[in-house]
Amino acid sequence: MILDFVRDLGAWAWWVGGALLLAIEIVAPGNIFVWFGIAAIVTGAVALVADVSWQAQLILFAVLSLILVVAGRRWFARAGTSEEPLLNERATRLVGQDYVLGEPIVGGTGRVRIGDSMWRLTGPDLPSGTKVRIVGHDGAVLQAAKAEG
Repeated sequence: MILDFVRDLGAWAWWVGGALLLAIEIVAPGNIFVWFGIAAIVTGAVALVADVSWQAQLILFAVLSLILVVAGRRWFARAGTSEEPLLNERATRLVGQDYVLGEPIVGGTGRVRIGDSMWRLTGPDLPSGTKVRIVGHDGAVLQAAKAEG
């Protein structure tokens, strides 16, 4: 019954299969079914314009699938690198920056306002109004030193 349906569709069966594979990619994303779907649609296009045996169509689909999966994986692995590698590492982005203490550092700990946030910091005892440079961090606690100049 299903084989009769596929035979009746002819080359359009590849298009239907490709559309189903693309729909599976939407439901179960993973960047794998899309390449098989594209390979099926291309195979269907070739089968529509050229009289190709089903064996050749199957080989074409397998080769296209392999090429597209490998090329797609390489493309997206390269495209996945961010232009801002420290985007989600706020404390690391602050290292090397200078700020003015709004509150003094007493007993080796204090707080500094950076933007709209208050950050805890450690460093030498310094009065408020002193310019400090962030030299490192331990988790979300910044490490500060007195800034030159």
